[in-house]
Amino acid sequence: MKNKVIVTVLAIAIVNMFVFIGCAPDEPPATDPDEVIELQFATFWPGTDFQVTDGHEVWARELEERTDGKVKITIQPGEALLGATEIYEGVVDGSADIGTTCPAYTPGVFPVTEAFELPGYQNDNALVASLTVNEGYKALKEKELINEYDDVKVLFFWATGPGDIMTREEPGNTLEAIEEKEMRAVGGTIPSMKALGVTPVSMPMSESYLALDSALLDGILAPTDTLKGFRLAEVLDYVTKTPFLYNIVFMKVMNLDTWNTLPSDIQDIIEEMNEEYVYEYGKLRTDHTKEGLEFGIEEHEIEVVELDPDEEERWRGRIEPIVENWIGDAEARGLHGEEIINTVRELDARFSEEYGDYEG
Repeated sequence: MKNKVIVTVLAIAIVNMFVFIGCAPDEPPATDPDEVIELQFATFWPGTDFQVTDGHEVWARELEERTDGKVKITIQPGEALLGATEIYEGVVDGSADIGTTCPAYTPGVFPVTEAFELPGYQNDNALVASLTVNEGYKALKEKELINEYDDVKVLFFWATGPGDIMTREEPGNTLEAIEEKEMRAVGGTIPSMKALGVTPVSMPMSESYLALDSALLDGILAPTDTLKGFRLAEVLDYVTKTPFLYNIVFMKVMNLDTWNTLPSDIQDIIEEMNEEYVYEYGKLRTDHTKEGLEFGIEEHEIEVVELDPDEEERWRGRIEPIVENWIGDAEARGLHGEEIINTVRELDARFSEEYGDYEG
């Protein structure tokens, strides 16, 4: 009888031990008060660009402060750690803990994300565009319509908002003036440029200065913050206002293993900051789009030109079929194209109504 009791007690102890061990991995580890978590952050923006100085660095300092110094971020700007097209995979494989880049830099890898970059939305400013893409990703994820980022921890998305055609030597203010010109374009903006008769050249923004300076490109479709941040005002002469053509998405993502090993209280702080900084990054880009254009005009005598109403109507007529074509192509690939576009349209309209008047 005594042996039976001992066996029973041992059995209960072993079961409890395995229950404890089995549950433990599901919970992030508790914070070690003496541990400092050091994370490497890769980005393609140069260290002098506002996205680093007023965006990423501010975010990193804020995270350090809110975690009482338990998390320290080392930012590697200007492709010092990973090239613009390498950053996403570098985060996946652990070469960087955190990365920011454009999904559009790797064409075809993020097909659902392209929906946010198509023409025809209200897309009033970068704040509207940023909130639309971030909330859009969450909505599409909930509906199981997107799985493009399942191998990373998504922190948040933001976007450029409207961009313009910017050219060397002569203004691109008619279809004839831009026909067969080679211009840098990426992601969902490429079909629009093709429809207008432009020859699009896909390349990271970090390569655009040299390509323009050496006349490998005739122009670029981009937001005007690049005139200062990437020094493009030095190699461009004209800005043609074309806000209906452009929006480019950015992502901030974290390596999954890095995320899963962070203590739960640190995770909570990061999640809280994710929601705040979509808004802050959107405002920042809106402010600097305006500032970049002013810099180009005042410091480099950039000339701004507008499409006259009849000419704009010609351009809009050329790009009108693009969204329907995208839906058809998406459906052919097994994606729910129409539902994806409807989701983007609804959020674009909602945030345009709420924040469309924000001008910086």
